[in-house]
Amino acid sequence: MLLDARQLPENETLDADLCIVGGGVAGITLALELIGSPLQVILLESGGMHYDERTQSLADGPVLGFQYDALANSRLRMLGGSSNHWAGHCIPLSPIDFEARPGIPHSGWPITFDDLSTYYDRAQPYFELQTERPYDFDFWAKRIGINPLPFDPDIFTSIPMNESPPTLFGHTYADRLSRAENVTSYLNANVLQLEANETASQVNSAQVACIDGPRFTVRAKRFALCMGGIEIPRLLLLSNGVAAAGLGNSHGLVGRFFGDHAAVRPSMRFLAQRKLRDLDLYSKQHFFETGGVFPAIALSEATMRKEHLPGVLFHLIDSEVSPGEVSLWNLREGMRKGEMPDYLARQVANLFTDLDGVTNSFYREMSGDREPLIDRPWYSPWLTFECTPNPESTVHLVEERDLFGQLRIGLDWRLTELEMRAVKRGTELFIQELGRIGIGRAWTDVLREDYTWPDFVARGKHHCGTTRMSDDPRTGVVDANGRVHGMSNLYISSSSVFPTMGYANPTLTIGAMSIRMADLFRTHAMSGEL
Repeated sequence: MLLDARQLPENETLDADLCIVGGGVAGITLALELIGSPLQVILLESGGMHYDERTQSLADGPVLGFQYDALANSRLRMLGGSSNHWAGHCIPLSPIDFEARPGIPHSGWPITFDDLSTYYDRAQPYFELQTERPYDFDFWAKRIGINPLPFDPDIFTSIPMNESPPTLFGHTYADRLSRAENVTSYLNANVLQLEANETASQVNSAQVACIDGPRFTVRAKRFALCMGGIEIPRLLLLSNGVAAAGLGNSHGLVGRFFGDHAAVRPSMRFLAQRKLRDLDLYSKQHFFETGGVFPAIALSEATMRKEHLPGVLFHLIDSEVSPGEVSLWNLREGMRKGEMPDYLARQVANLFTDLDGVTNSFYREMSGDREPLIDRPWYSPWLTFECTPNPESTVHLVEERDLFGQLRIGLDWRLTELEMRAVKRGTELFIQELGRIGIGRAWTDVLREDYTWPDFVARGKHHCGTTRMSDDPRTGVVDANGRVHGMSNLYISSSSVFPTMGYANPTLTIGAMSIRMADLFRTHAMSGEL
């Protein structure tokens, strides 16, 4: 059933075997997997079927550290969660992402890639992905009919991002949730606090409220938190009626190790010697009746191990402008503002090394024609990098309150020299490979000794790490099954449990982990352990 919680009586108490908090990809996948199981399931979603400004405001909070999007804009509170505004890129994590690696502090999962491999297969249909050899790059390159670029396999590997339509989980699966006999989903239901027993070893109930009322209670044998990597730690920290530091926080790790995918767009610009069809393989999405792929170029596991680097991924992007055009614009803006642009000498040098671009800029301005006078094949690769685990990168409660009067959470995201080294070395290796293959020559500021983070570093808004997974409660918040350390019936399925995130978008892994958790719950229910 799919119900509006605003229709419940005030102070109603609902009972279930399992209470799922959050109706995004993780929560909906978990609920769908449990349809027809012996479990009576309640799913609580903060929003409704459509965007609501007041509900969305509950996700707001201050950005305290490195540049970031407004928190209220980085997650959606409505059925389907952030699947309502995602790009649809899907790919599993790589085996190396699960390893504890020298040079990457705090890396390593308590599970391996093999522990998730079958669940990745089962997750594919939820995202409406093609299932025939979905991550075999050579298979898809042959089907597309374009030869892959001959990168040194010890340096770069070509990967096929599997393209979801993208699937909007709320709208796609609302009917199945409505017809489910053992799953009742409540919309507009905001969980304010989890109430634990006197030893904070078990959650007894969730206190829930609609914005304009009513308030009600959900009691369950087991609770699964399926929100994002900011809202889950917020709820745990607010649930401090018994444990003053919040639930699951006996070692002060809830909210630490915040991570995201970040990107320098572009990290360089390169001029191809000619318009190569091979480059079209990487610069375009390719669609078929059974789905689509978006090829990308990733740093090889061999290089990551040898040089102790995190994951680095390149997307080739056709460029409408060249370095000379960009530098001419920067110099003009600097003169208009009475300020020197960054890297002044390089800006001037770009004018002389890219006279075609300067000519195109003047031509566009004088003619009003957006098409260039001199057409040359420029590309602007986007470099996406994995943020390495950093305990000083945190989310924590702040002295601001939402419309329920609850403390908001602030984000103090911090990038380190490890991320800068990944950007510089990734760019350097890519430029070297462009030259070795004979594709063309590149322009970049990234390799300057005085290079600093640009004014805009793109964010994936993939909130990871804040309730990280670990066998040891001194180094993580949940165990290998997603159960909160020290608590018998509180589980988390979210990218918040990722100790490291690789270069892969997390959504497919979130789905796979929810399916794995559903199998665990079903087994426990049938054996009487729930």
